[in-house]
Amino acid sequence: MKSLFLILLTSSFCFGGLLKPENDSYINQIHVLFEWEQVPDNAFYILDVSENIDDIDGECIICDEYVYESLIHIEKELIEWNKTYYWKIIAYSNDGHNESFGPFSFTTNSAISNTSTNLINEDSQQGLTIFGSFFDYYSAVIDQDGREIWNTGDKDIIFYNTDEHGRFFGSEYIGNNAENNYPGIKFSFENGIEWQEPGQNFIHHDIFQLPNGNYIGLGTSSQMGPIPVGNWTPLFQSLGFVADGETIEFEWLGDKIIEWDADTKEEVWTWDVFDYFNMEDYDVLGGIWFEAYNTNRFDWTHANAIWFDEDESALYLSSRHLSRITKIAYPSGDVIWNLGRELGSGDIDCRQDLGFSFQHSVTKLENGNILTFDNGNLSTEYLNQDVKTSRSIEIEIDETSNGCDAQLDWEYVLPENLYGYLSGNTQKLSNGNYLSTTIGGGGTSVEVDQNGELVWQANYNLSLPDGLVYRAMKIPGIFPASFSLIFPQLADNGSEINMQETDSLNVLIKNNGDYKQVFNYEFYYDDEQNMTFNFYPINHIEKSKTITYKINSTTSDFNEYYQGTISLMPGQKKFLTILNEQIMNNNEILPSKFEIHNIYPNPFNPSTTFEINSFENQYVNIEIYDISGKKIDNIYDGYLNHGSNKFKWDGKFHPSGIYFLTLKSENKVLSKKINLLK
Repeated sequence: MKSLFLILLTSSFCFGGLLKPENDSYINQIHVLFEWEQVPDNAFYILDVSENIDDIDGECIICDEYVYESLIHIEKELIEWNKTYYWKIIAYSNDGHNESFGPFSFTTNSAISNTSTNLINEDSQQGLTIFGSFFDYYSAVIDQDGREIWNTGDKDIIFYNTDEHGRFFGSEYIGNNAENNYPGIKFSFENGIEWQEPGQNFIHHDIFQLPNGNYIGLGTSSQMGPIPVGNWTPLFQSLGFVADGETIEFEWLGDKIIEWDADTKEEVWTWDVFDYFNMEDYDVLGGIWFEAYNTNRFDWTHANAIWFDEDESALYLSSRHLSRITKIAYPSGDVIWNLGRELGSGDIDCRQDLGFSFQHSVTKLENGNILTFDNGNLSTEYLNQDVKTSRSIEIEIDETSNGCDAQLDWEYVLPENLYGYLSGNTQKLSNGNYLSTTIGGGGTSVEVDQNGELVWQANYNLSLPDGLVYRAMKIPGIFPASFSLIFPQLADNGSEINMQETDSLNVLIKNNGDYKQVFNYEFYYDDEQNMTFNFYPINHIEKSKTITYKINSTTSDFNEYYQGTISLMPGQKKFLTILNEQIMNNNEILPSKFEIHNIYPNPFNPSTTFEINSFENQYVNIEIYDISGKKIDNIYDGYLNHGSNKFKWDGKFHPSGIYFLTLKSENKVLSKKINLLK
């Protein structure tokens, strides 16, 4: 029976087996994830956390927390702001032997919000609430009691939206001196900013990720147009404009939807309002032309929200200053329908008497309805009210051959003191309730049931102007993509799996995160010209659940040219590469003198040298892979002489991190971990 010896190359590089929180780190959260490396032949782990390093074996905050089938513990109750903690792990083997790792230390920074909450009804949606403050330039997460759980620290990140996978999007304020001073970003609670748009256009109000992995956001566009005749006409004529409704003489500011390639950040698709909207449609009641007199340009559409419907491959666009919601076919760009009030062109396809105006969010729900937050700037005119009010409204859409018909399916009118003339949003929660967020009252979120009864309220107590909370959403937690990978067959040396050729590679996967997620494993083959990927879905794994997955080693998955990666898709990935360390040739293991030897220095900056010992003259490839398994450099491609061969790799053009030095021959693959520190 032939044996396979597989080496595991993890994305971690840590002394003593402790991974998170990193030693001597500072964190902006009090829900804390503790993670450590697997110890071979392990039965369970014990976690101890103390405020005093001398008390970690005695009086402690977390004492003897038993952990089974996991390499992660998430603490959500006992950690506080502005404190230093020490933690360690004790690993107990099946024979009763134990080994201690640590202690490491970490410090929690300061809370920055000033939120108060009121729980009226226990039927409130469980979980946390994330909100972004536009002119205080921060975002934070609170629990039901108003306790701050996470904040953006010294980063001026403003939360825009999130999705069902736990991906978070927003902007980072980078100062008024920059031309595009609110670049759109994707961020996570643990890693900060993970992606940023290229900054070639002013990206405003919304950005998110498409199912194809690309990013899409709202940018600006402009075109010269006329100044229509109205009670603002004398003001413009006093400045020397003709202002006759026909002369092309004034800048109109519009909006453009932009899709970027996730890797290259190149624009791959755009949709411009000037190509699809009629310039006969413009606001006459909201004072936008009077603003144009002061700013010297007309803010025509002021789009503020987009939503992608994967089932129908369609985009929904909210144009605030047209009081309009538009459904757009993707990628053709054709307008399927316009919903709102007729403004002159005749382009409105749906009913015009729903009365929403200057709305600030748009979502398509599972039942097919459209949900938006009606700021209500024109509610006195459109709804014949004495005072302006804001609403959350759910709209039922019935598409017909002539466009569509629309009617209100549900509405909640906010109290007059919570009227918000800009910003805000509405979220439909999994329990059927609705969360409405408004700038009214210094920034407020109210959760109501389907009957409009208040069940929970948060007051953000933000500073002027008007407590400008941008948006807020309830989320399951701040760990959407946290999971453990345990290999029961891990050998005593901590890096090799000893298994027979007919065995399966057993992988124990536990979803420690707060979201239900899809797991996949993938294998790829490097043929020196392109990468061939094979993806294998494992399962939807509910949070806190564990599955055992078997990878059949009799397939070509484990031949000498394949690397396997177990990752969480979509969302943040955890890479754990499986390389075949000793491949069989004529039923015999190749001689051990074929090896990577004497890597020095390691860690290094910026270069390191190493030797390749070979038992014969043979053709080899020497390559460098990054932590994600992507080949980034080719050191040598040719024949290797018998004996010791010396090589050098210079990493000056690459960032700090873990890399893998990989040696491939006709019959064998070897890999060593190297650490570039700058």
